[in-house]
Amino acid sequence: MMDPTPLYHRIYLVLREQILDRKFAPDKPMPSENELASAYNVSRVTLRKTMERLEREGLVLRQRGRGTFAVPPASQTSVQADVSGLVENLLAMGLSTTVKVLEFEYTETPPDAAADMELEPGTVSQRAVRLRSLSGRPFSYAETYVREDIGRNFTAEDMETTPLLRLFELAGVKIASAHQRVTARAADNVVADLLGVEVGTPLLCIRRVVRDDTGAVIERIRALYRPDIYEFELNLTLGQGPDGTLWQPVQGTP
Repeated sequence: MMDPTPLYHRIYLVLREQILDRKFAPDKPMPSENELASAYNVSRVTLRKTMERLEREGLVLRQRGRGTFAVPPASQTSVQADVSGLVENLLAMGLSTTVKVLEFEYTETPPDAAADMELEPGTVSQRAVRLRSLSGRPFSYAETYVREDIGRNFTAEDMETTPLLRLFELAGVKIASAHQRVTARAADNVVADLLGVEVGTPLLCIRRVVRDDTGAVIERIRALYRPDIYEFELNLTLGQGPDGTLWQPVQGTP
C-alpha cells in the first residue's frame, strides 16, 4: 500500500526533526537544494516545496550568496507524560493545559468501545470529544466513552475546567488501574484541521481502558497527539527476565 502522505511533507518532517534536534550547525549552511534533492532522490521542485514550508515556519533562513541556515527555536515547549506515573501526570497535564469540549452526548456505545468497556453493544454511554491545547496550540484530540451512571455526575462545562480523573473522584469512583496501548495513526481531514497539521500526518494514538477498584471498566479513551508537541518519558532499570537481563520500567515517578 502506498503512503498517502505527500512526498514533500515526509521530507519536511525529517528535516524539521533534524533541525529541532540541532543536527545542523547554526554557523554553517545546510546542504544545498541540489544535495538534499539527490540525497532524498526527489526533484528540486519537491525539495523546494519542503524548504519553503520550513522557511514559513521560521526554521530555516535563506541568505543570498551564503546558503540556507537552520534556525532551531531557542526553547521547545512540549507536554511530557511519564508512562509509569499515569494518574499523577495526567492530572498535572490537565492543570497546565486548556480543554475545549467539541461534542458531548449520551448515545449508544459503538461495537469497538463496547467491547473495550465490556458492555453489550448499544448500551448508552456518555461520549465526549475534547481538544486540548498548550499555550494556545492544539496538541491532542480525544474521544471518551464513560459509563452512563458515572457520566451523569458531570457536564461538558465541568470537563473544560476539571481533569476527568478528578471528576471521577468527585463522583465517588475509586480508580484502580488502566491498560494503555500506544500506536501511530494518520490524521484524517477532521483531526488534521483541528490540530493544525496536514492530512496523513503521523500522530501518536493512545487507547486506554480505565477500571475502578471493583475491576469494572468506567472509561475508554482514544486520543491522538501531535508528536512534535507531546512526548512520552519512561524510566527503565535492569531486571531479570526468563531469558536473562532485560530493561524494565521503574515503578512510580521519581
